[in-house]
Order: sequence, then structure tokens, then C-alpha cells
Amino acid sequence: MVPLELYRAAMENMPLVTVDVLFLNPDKSKVLLGKRTNEPYAGEFYSFGGRFFKNENFLEAACRIAKQELALSIPPTALTFAGVLNEINDSSIFEGVNYHAVDVYFVCTIADESMKPDSQHSEIRWFSVSDPTLHPNVKARIEGALKALK
Repeated sequence: MVPLELYRAAMENMPLVTVDVLFLNPDKSKVLLGKRTNEPYAGEFYSFGGRFFKNENFLEAACRIAKQELALSIPPTALTFAGVLNEINDSSIFEGVNYHAVDVYFVCTIADESMKPDSQHSEIRWFSVSDPTLHPNVKARIEGALKALK
């Protein structure tokens, strides 16, 4: 774990590398999102993801995130690389420091099952992939995921 003061210094001076996993239902008409409890994107339904750790490969990170955030054990073979997204947000977990991440994201299809949110999410819900109210970054991930799965 990175000490908070070092993490803040990193966020102030460079983009972070993150990994997200977009979960679609089998017919690819719905996306599973979690309502975030922390910044950035607090209070918004967003894809599941987190920081990429040193000496970890991208697929390991995606599997770790699925396990931590949804208690799903997903084999790396179930994940499809879907793209890279440049994310910039005015807020972060540190007051006065903006969030900038280079996000590598994957897509995985799962059956519509109920899952319990972790501490980073107050709610988990399925949305239509064409829902106009979705965050622009989520819409971009959906577009990339659907292209990757063709």
C-alpha cells in the first residue's frame, strides 16, 4: 500500500494508471454499474475499477478488481481487452488535487445475478447500454466494449 502523502504527491504530478472492468449481460443489452461512495465520481453510477499495482499484469488487475468489488471470481480468459481511456476529473480523494488517470479497460459478460456492493459502492444496478443518463466515460467504455466483442 502506498502511503497517503506519497499517493497525493503522485496525483499532483502525474496521471495514475488504472484498470476497469465493464460487465455486460449475455445479450450485451445491459451494463452493471456501482454507485460510488468516494471521489472521483462520488454519487454516480460508474464502472468497476481501481489502481494498477506495480509488477501486476493487466489481466491480473482486472481479476483482482472483480473479486474485490463484486466478489466475482473471473478467469482471465473471460476478459476481453476493450480499450484505453484518458480520464480527467476536477475532484479526487484529495481536496485541491484533480484526478487524471490512464485507464485500461476490459469487458466481461456475466449472467444477471444479484451482487452485494463493497464499501466503495452504495448500490449496484443494471442499466441499458443505451441509457442517455450514463456518465460520458461509461458510455465511451460501452462503445469500446461492444466493438471489442464483435
